[in-house]
Amino acid sequence: MSSMDNMWGFMDVIFAGAGLYVLYAAFLMKTTGEIKTSFLMNKDVELKKCKDLEGYKTFIFPKMVIFGVSTLLYGGAGMINSYVFSFPLPIYVVFMAIFMIVLIWFAVQARKGLQKFW
Repeated sequence: MSSMDNMWGFMDVIFAGAGLYVLYAAFLMKTTGEIKTSFLMNKDVELKKCKDLEGYKTFIFPKMVIFGVSTLLYGGAGMINSYVFSFPLPIYVVFMAIFMIVLIWFAVQARKGLQKFW
């Protein structure tokens, strides 16, 4: 395995870990009410200024789950591709395209949530 393959494999682990973190953050929000703001909003947004915090949680939770699962699956597929067997390029491109679509969708939804609830 070349050093470039190792780098991509490492990035896949990062993606899978990020997916797990998003799912963990969604679980925390649902069970304890704690919002991990680091990836949902910029540092200038104050939770105290939210017009409807429970409404925001209801709005963003399913989107976080979809994004977290998508990120975890993309990272997992990448690790399989790097360490187990290589997918044919068209199949891997489909994985990447689906992940990118979900990523853009989630970013748009997170922005809508900020506009609607702040």
